Amino acid sequence: MNTPLQFHPVHGEHIKLSRNNTVAKRVDSFCKGICFSNRTIQIREKVYVRLLSKSIQWTGFLRLGVTTCDPNTHRTSTALPRHACPDLTCRPGYWAKCVPENCFDGTNKLTYFYVDDNGELFLNTPTGEISLLTGIFVQEPLWALLDIYGNCISIELVDDYQKRSGSINDQLRNINITTTTSFFKDVCNDLSPLTFLSVHSSSISFFLSSSNVLPNQSIVIYDNTKACDGVVFFSEPLIINSGLLIQILSIIPSNESRLRTTTTTTTTSNLLPSHIQFGLTNCNTQNLLRTNDLPLDIENINDRSEFWILQDFKLGNKTTIDRNDEFLFTFNQDGIIEYSHNNSKLKDFIHVDSNLIYYPFLIFKGDIVAIRSIGYIKNLDRYRSLQEINNKNDTTKSNQELTSINNNNIKNECDAKLSQDCTICFDHVRDTVLIPCGHICLCYLCAKELIEHGTKQCPICRSSIKLINKIYLA
Repeated sequence: MNTPLQFHPVHGEHIKLSRNNTVAKRVDSFCKGICFSNRTIQIREKVYVRLLSKSIQWTGFLRLGVTTCDPNTHRTSTALPRHACPDLTCRPGYWAKCVPENCFDGTNKLTYFYVDDNGELFLNTPTGEISLLTGIFVQEPLWALLDIYGNCISIELVDDYQKRSGSINDQLRNINITTTTSFFKDVCNDLSPLTFLSVHSSSISFFLSSSNVLPNQSIVIYDNTKACDGVVFFSEPLIINSGLLIQILSIIPSNESRLRTTTTTTTTSNLLPSHIQFGLTNCNTQNLLRTNDLPLDIENINDRSEFWILQDFKLGNKTTIDRNDEFLFTFNQDGIIEYSHNNSKLKDFIHVDSNLIYYPFLIFKGDIVAIRSIGYIKNLDRYRSLQEINNKNDTTKSNQELTSINNNNIKNECDAKLSQDCTICFDHVRDTVLIPCGHICLCYLCAKELIEHGTKQCPICRSSIKLINKIYLA
């Protein structure tokens, strides 16, 4: 996983770095503001740049680009030229171009740029991504190149995780989390509050709204920048005839997952944007007093003496977990953990010994995910009864639909047979074409009778029949 981007200690003469080398400010004149990233950037890695301050006394603005030349080769700031364009771009291995001022919608606004596999640099603007540069040599390592020039005074490199986690908190603050459930309306009256335990892996945190001093322990956020899996435990055990209901609040793909989908042969539709597992243990998780009791790789949790079992979320016909998806997990008397995705029919999930008490937990891997514990159901009798009624109604509806289909098939068969019968006798098939109108509506015997002793008119269009021809199908 990439470390957060900072500015390289090699920079232009008028540049001053601050905030752990994430902020660069030009303190004099309008030039000598060239900066580099402290590490190489990957293909398609988005470099987020926030404009902190600007001026109106100069002309020109920020230049963005990349270089294949290690910034350390410049050694001191005096070795750098006054401008990136054209002083550096005229040399091999340097690409840069002026950024339109309107791509920053005011101070403290973000933009980003990245280089794709074809060596094209894209810049985000208020109207969408635009191509800024082409012909970049992507076979060698690339450093970000930024020239704080003209009216651009100071900028900040924003870590991709900060950008994404900020988006998650913004999303959560805009969500009406007072709503009980969108899919499982039948359990609304039976839900009790269910929170997560305060003991969890270091990559897990609780949501803190702007109006609350204490964190909301019913909502957890997983930070995939930490070097460990995310594990969080529910505060109540899952006993026979009980259930717990959770909701996906937010999913934001990371750079790592974007790179994974573009560099593997697996199609994107087969990749879950987030990898989440449901687990059970007979270990009383409320006695886990220290986060250090948990292994960094949750797969090693089976090395503990207690019983632990993990199972991937199952999505039915879907291939991805989406925002607002809901999952219900239940425990029946046969020792079967069942699940329902968005109020689908309960399906078998995990088989365990029904004589034990199990403590449920969730495992997160991959992207940042925010999940809400909607509630705990201590008695599922009413829900199961409603499920049986719904299943019977579905069966009745299916039988009615099947009967309707069969009736339609019979009608279609009759209609098809009628469409083949002679329109006069209805005993023989139509096998004669009437000339000149071309209609095929009679058998040969009726057509001959009609032209010799009848009206000599087509029964369909009433035009005169001059000739009849019998048709022989191969």
